[in-house]
This record gives sequence, structure tokens and C-alpha cells, in this order.
Amino acid sequence: MQFEEQTACALKAVRPRIDQFRAALTVTYDQVRGMLSGTVDTEADRSEALGFFAKGKVNLERFNSFAPKPKLITAEAETPVRAAQEILKNLLAEGDKLFIIDTIPGRGLGHQLSVKLAHIGRAFAAARAVDLAKNGAYKEDKHAESLLRFPYATWNSSERALAPALVVNVSGADFKPSSIVPLLDTNMKIIFVVTGDAPAAALARVISPRVFVQQITGEPDLKAFTAYKGMAVAAFLPDTAVSFVHDPSAGSTTYERFVSITFPKEVRKRPIGGISPAQQAEDYTLLESLSVPPEIAGEAASDPAGKLSAWLLSQTNLADLSA
Repeated sequence: MQFEEQTACALKAVRPRIDQFRAALTVTYDQVRGMLSGTVDTEADRSEALGFFAKGKVNLERFNSFAPKPKLITAEAETPVRAAQEILKNLLAEGDKLFIIDTIPGRGLGHQLSVKLAHIGRAFAAARAVDLAKNGAYKEDKHAESLLRFPYATWNSSERALAPALVVNVSGADFKPSSIVPLLDTNMKIIFVVTGDAPAAALARVISPRVFVQQITGEPDLKAFTAYKGMAVAAFLPDTAVSFVHDPSAGSTTYERFVSITFPKEVRKRPIGGISPAQQAEDYTLLESLSVPPEIAGEAASDPAGKLSAWLLSQTNLADLSA
């Protein structure tokens, strides 16, 4: 699959998250426009503003709490409200480009994602500014800077729940996904399209109990990634990498959550973008250890009946049983 096809496939997989975020932007922009024109829209107007793609998919009540409530504004509040309107308008005009990152070599993967999220976060800063202006609490020296950049670290829980998905084009030499772990919260979804050579177990250190993680080396099947409700990370990688799916909904133990895994026949020892062969081997070993059932120890290891009973006990939750 060519690079352009992979990017298109990645966008399709995260389309529901993108559409949801754009629906929030549309609702907010239309309400702000209504304020400035002196009109007050209704819930029906807000529903219509969501557009056809969002009907049946978007929680209107949640978006109503995110969007500023229509209210006539004072002349003093008009300047920050117009500034907020312009930001929302420009973000909407970016289309899918708002959610795609073409990384610059050597700039740091985590840093570049943080910069993009700070740009996207201006939508939330604009909504906050409108509410502050309506209530006479907007202070230019205190709040204007947030309209220029609104870092992910300052987003509240409701804003993080509305976070859009990202598609990230990156070279294998710059693909160091452990740097994006601090950005994984609530519903964050990220797909990497990796070009060139890359570490075989690149996403090993992203794996955790509530994060869906997928490495793709062949024909992509991203249905489970798209359907997963929560944090999810996927990457298109060369066929020299491990192919696997770690699905938190598949089981309570780590190895159960690996619903599929295929290791390459051979792993070449070579440094990649400053990641040494020893570091790559460590990630590879970590992935192997996470994806296999635990070994049975003690006398049960040499006794078939003991192996069976040990396995049965490992599958049984005794926490709720009383003595």
C-alpha cells in the first residue's frame, strides 16, 4: 500500500472522531455568529448546524454545554467575541489538514504533536473567551494569549473528551512513540504513517491496560481501532516489524488482550534514528513477554494434572469468594 493510500486509510479510520470535533466547532461558530448578529438560535437551530454526518452520532447535550449559550453581548465584549469567531472560522476552514501532521525531521515527535494540539486547542480557548466576555470577566492581558495557543496540558476533562484524532506522517528514524504517552488521555486516537526503516517493536512501550495499540505491516484492518471507545494508537510500519493488535476489551490479562501477533522471520541489527540495536532488542523482548501466557512454575510444571489445575486457577477470580 502506497503512502497516499495509507494516509487516506488512516483518515477513514479516525473520521468519526474528526466529524465529532468539527460538529462541536460548527455549533460553537454558529452560536457566536448569532450573538454578534443579535439573534438567538434554538436547540433546533443547533441540531441543524451539526449537519447530516453528525445526526445520530453526536450528543447534542454535551455540545450545548461546550458551546457558549446565546445571549446578547455588550459593546465591551464584542472585540474578544469577534476574535473568537475568527479563530473558529479559520479552524473550520482548514478541513482535514487540521488533523494531519507532516512531521519535520529532527524536531521531536512529542513536541510536534503538542504544537498541533495547542493549535487545535484554540477552539476551546475561543469558547472560554466568549463565555468570559459575556460575563464581563475577559481580561486582555490574562486571556488573549490562550487564543494564540492553548496547550493540551491546560485542556479540562470535557475538552479532552472532545479531542479529535490525529494522523501523523513520520519517518522511521524519527518514530519514537514513547514521547507521545503523556498525550494519551480519555478518547485520544492517533495513527502514524511511518516511512522508511523503523524499529520492529516501536509501539511496545505505548501498551497499557486501557490503550488500544495496533502495528500494521500488511493489508490494514482498522475496524476494531475505529470502534474502540477510548485511547487508541496505531502505526503503519514496514514488513520488517511485528504485526499485532492489543485490544483492552479482549481480556483482563495482558496476553489475553493480544488478539493477534505475528513476529517477523528475521530482525536485522542496525541503529535507526539514534535507537541502538540493544534498545530495539529490549522493546522486542518486552513485546514478546507481554504477548505470551505466563509459564506454570513449581511442581505443577511437570505434572499434567497440575498444569491443568494451575491454568484453571489462573482463569478464576477468587477475589469475591468468602472463606
